[in-house]
Amino acid sequence: MTTQTLRVIECRGTPRQIGHQWGEACRESLRASAENLFLALSMSPLGASREDVVRAAMKLEANVRAFDPEALERIRGQAEGSGLAYEESFALHCMLELAINYAQIGGMCTSVALTGEATKDGQALLGQTIDWNPGARMDLLRIRHADGREQLSLCLDGSPYYHLNSDGVGNCANLTIVEPRPCASLVPLSVYLPRAMRQPSLSAALEVLVTTARGFGYYHLADARGHVVGIESTYDEHVLLKPERGVLVHANHYQSERFRERDVTHRYVPCTFGRRERISELVAAGHGHHTPETVKQMLTDHGTPEGRICLHDTPPAPGAMPRETAATVVMAPARRTMWVAAGPACRQPFAEFSL
Repeated sequence: MTTQTLRVIECRGTPRQIGHQWGEACRESLRASAENLFLALSMSPLGASREDVVRAAMKLEANVRAFDPEALERIRGQAEGSGLAYEESFALHCMLELAINYAQIGGMCTSVALTGEATKDGQALLGQTIDWNPGARMDLLRIRHADGREQLSLCLDGSPYYHLNSDGVGNCANLTIVEPRPCASLVPLSVYLPRAMRQPSLSAALEVLVTTARGFGYYHLADARGHVVGIESTYDEHVLLKPERGVLVHANHYQSERFRERDVTHRYVPCTFGRRERISELVAAGHGHHTPETVKQMLTDHGTPEGRICLHDTPPAPGAMPRETAATVVMAPARRTMWVAAGPACRQPFAEFSL
């Protein structure tokens, strides 16, 4: 077995300085991630050219400028540091938005949030597998913002989706799928999620998400006080999910009654139902005794072909692109600690990172 090493990049200063440090340190992986994005979309049913992908992404630039101009400075700095064109770096931050419109979707994450009576000490725990293209690049940013707040941001192919901050607020992120449609207020997930997770409290982070999440992001949020909440969204509304007996689990389909009629996940990710059922079984079996170690163990589970949590060496469904677990992450917000396995956790060891 080859042990993969998670790259950790120390970043601090202004948004542009942070972006430049990130881009310079991850030049090779960012450029490879951009090439993988353009290649994947060129092989999609629409056969999108590089120029088409960039043009589609840049339609969102004005929304980003209105929502968070500092994000554009961070992306510009990343482009300068990596040697990518600014437009290509911006497109990389729109990876999921572009994938929804162009690419065929495969498995994309199983997550769990536990607290209260579900855990051994009553504190909140988060965990998930991150499933994406074989060869996807994972990097971890350790950021010190100008206001002194610190943040761990785990990046999938150059996009920061998974965060834990020094105030003890963390998140998981799952893809959810409704039929794509025009949305004038669409902001890339990799822009609004980092802003939400820079907030000093779960309620402040949630306030950003309920006004900005649009259509294909589900989030578990948890904090150092043991609070846990989930949020599902479509292009025009959202639903908050509350834990039952201290438990929230999610795969890629909508769970709220309000959104089920619009849910088209089964067309692209038929295994989502089996994965949610399987993680629910594992959580129930250890209810009241869960610790970071038990969550790590659950995320190595191979279950059945219809319900594998740890994904690798599995042929893709007909018409879907290959997918495998690119990383596995567990967080304990009260401890300000994140554990990351750089690949399937049954094969790769967890490394510990604390704020």
